This record gives sequence, structure tokens and C-alpha cells, in this order.
Amino acid sequence: MTEPSIWSYQDNFDFRRDIDPDSPFHHPLEGHRGQYSRRKMLTAFHLDSGGRLRPGAKPKDAEAVLFGGHIGCGKSTELRDYARLFQQTYTVHHLELTKLLDINNLRFSDLLIALVHALTNTFADEKLSLRPDPVFLNPVLGWFDTRIVKQERFKDIEGEIKTDIKAQGGLPWLASLMATMTAKVRGGASYREELRREIRDGFLQLLVHFNALIVHANALLAHQRRGPLLFIMDGTDKLSKDDAQAFFHADVNQLGQIMTNLIVCAPISVLLESGITAQRFTKVQLPMVKIFEADGTPREQDEDALIDLVLKRMPLRCFDDRETVRLLVQKSGGHVRDLLRLIRACFSLLDGDQITRTVAEQAVQEVASEYRRLVQQSDWADLVAIDQSQGEEKDRTEARLRLLYDLVLLEYNSYWWCSHPLVRTLRPYQNALQKARADG
Repeated sequence: MTEPSIWSYQDNFDFRRDIDPDSPFHHPLEGHRGQYSRRKMLTAFHLDSGGRLRPGAKPKDAEAVLFGGHIGCGKSTELRDYARLFQQTYTVHHLELTKLLDINNLRFSDLLIALVHALTNTFADEKLSLRPDPVFLNPVLGWFDTRIVKQERFKDIEGEIKTDIKAQGGLPWLASLMATMTAKVRGGASYREELRREIRDGFLQLLVHFNALIVHANALLAHQRRGPLLFIMDGTDKLSKDDAQAFFHADVNQLGQIMTNLIVCAPISVLLESGITAQRFTKVQLPMVKIFEADGTPREQDEDALIDLVLKRMPLRCFDDRETVRLLVQKSGGHVRDLLRLIRACFSLLDGDQITRTVAEQAVQEVASEYRRLVQQSDWADLVAIDQSQGEEKDRTEARLRLLYDLVLLEYNSYWWCSHPLVRTLRPYQNALQKARADG
């Protein structure tokens, strides 16, 4: 039987593919991220390593965790693993906001709509058979009816709800309304900002009603021996710098007032800042795969873990040898998405049936050039200084937070930085390094 062509594996390196615990490409990396472990996250919700409630502990009902790290480091895959663990003790809603909302134009009001929609889905779940008391449901229905549906400027929203659903009222009506509003926000309806403003201006009243309904839902779940609600919100780490500033600072106070369990994904720059965000949330950070020490010493067992991740997607015969895979792993800096990007670049340069070392080196140059435009002239000397400090240089300047956000700087456990190995291949970096050595 003829072996598959190397080209049949190309799509396996699409980093946009979701990797859940049942995926054939799922490859646990928890033990290869330095001192990182899942213990801090699980302990925040009173769980052991298997996701079970610790002896004598009660489930949390209003815990808020900020889960962050570099974009592309594997946070979404880790969150899907957490969701699987949490399901043993909590009633979990995993909201992938990139699929639900406009992540390039996200506001707190959009997230609130998504949470209300998820809560209606809890009540609508036939397996749960929850029957909300009108005393708790009607105030939420009334708020949306008065503030949204009956407003002339939003009249087309009600028009999109089916007649039979309008006749039923109650939960079906609310679920349909939330789905319609989500679509309007995501699609950029002409009145999107007015809709957001209406929710923002009436937030305090809605919050009282929504929190009461959440507490009621948890009581009904407990009666069925099920755990309280827990919402995992993935995708908020992909906000632009300006939107992240608005969302995690201006809106964080509102987010913290929702009386439920929340895990919110965040960019690394937010986790490294202090202020109200740090006070409101427990922070859990996912660092890079630690493929070298701060002094540059390779950690071969961790390199091998990433080599195995690659070989789950394409057999070794598609490379000229294992050391070519190792080169790509080393140049990725332990950043999973960049490893996949490097191999995608190899395919674009391929003129044969194997990825050779020559092809791999060309791919390194190609992907490294994409980082060149992210580095300002004044950054090069600072990057060299950070690398030469071997983990001791940790001042959080605005420029360094920008470099961390753009992946020019990578953070490892126990919380030291170094420039991306791809950045270190660039001529301006080499010139700055040569000058630092001459001056030193």
C-alpha cells in the first residue's frame, strides 16, 4: 500500500483548528511549562487533580479567575481540558467568543448578552429539566421587554422572533431574543452602539434581576445534585490592545459584580499589570513550553515533547531526520502556534517529498521577517539586555509590555523573559548584541 503524500498532512498544521481532549492531535504539555501546574486553577474551585470536590469542601458559587498568557501558547486547548475536568463538579458553559461575538469590537454589554443566553440554555436543557420560578424569571423578561423590545429604534429585533415563540413567551422568548441580539451585535447592526448603551445604562437594575436568577438556577441544580454554574469565556485574550484596556479596566468592575463562577481569558499584558483587575480576579498564567533555561541551556525532554506534538500530525518520514524537527522546535521558542506556523512555512517552500534542514532554515528566515516590523529601533538594545540578564531583568515598562503582547518577548516559568529565538536571528538584533559585547 502506497504511503500518503506529505501534502496530505498540510492541513494538520492549521493553528485555527480547535483541539479538544478527544482530538487525535491533543498532546498534553502541562508538565513541560516549567513550574506551571493546574493546581492553582483547580484549588480556586476547591477541586483535586481529577476535577473532584476536595473532602469537606463546598463548590464555589462566585469565583472569578483571569486565565492568561501569550496568544497562541495553548490557552484554548488548556481551557477545553479544564472544562472537561470541571464538568464533574460544576455545570459548565464554555463560551468561545470568537464564534459568538465580534472579537474585533467587543464590549462588556455583548458579553452580558452571551451570559444571559447561556443561562437560558441551562434552563432549556432537557437533561436538566429545570423549571424556573416566575418570581425570578419575570423580572429579567420584563427588563428586556421594556428596555429593548418596546423601544422603537430596536423594533426589528422583535420582528425576527417567530410568532409561535412569542406566543409561548417565557424562556423560549428570552432565548430567541438573546440569539437575535447576539447576531445583531456580531453583525454590526446600525444601532449596535445604542443597544450597548441601553444595556450599560440599565445595568444595575438588570444585574439585580440576573444575579437573583443565577442564584435560583444554582438552587435548582443543587436540588438535582448538580454543581453550580461556571462560565468559561475564551477569546477575550484576542482583543486589540485598546479594546483589552477598555474591557479589563473600564468594565472589569461590572464583570466582577456578576454573582457566578467565571474564568475569563486575557492577554499576557493584562496579567502583568497591577490595579483593579489584579484585585478583582485570581490570576492563573500559562507560560511557554520551557525548552531552555534562562541561561540558554537546552531542555531536551521538553524539546522532545514538542517534537512528539509535531509527529502526531505528520510522520517522521516526512522530514529528512528528527534533528530538523528539533531545529523548528528550538526556533519556535516553545510557542506552539509559532511551531505550527514554521511547519506551514516549510510547506510553502517545499519542492520535494521531505522537509529538509535547508527548507527548515529558509522557513525560519521567512517567519522571523514577520517579527521585524514589530520591533522599534529603540527596542533592540533592550532585548539584548534582557537576554544577557538571564532572567533577572523584569522591569515592566510600557515598551516591554508591548513586546510581550506582540510575542517579541516570551515569558517562561518561573516568570522570566527572553526575546523570541526567531527575533534573535534578525540582523538588527545581531548588531545590537555585537555592540553590547564590545561595550561590555
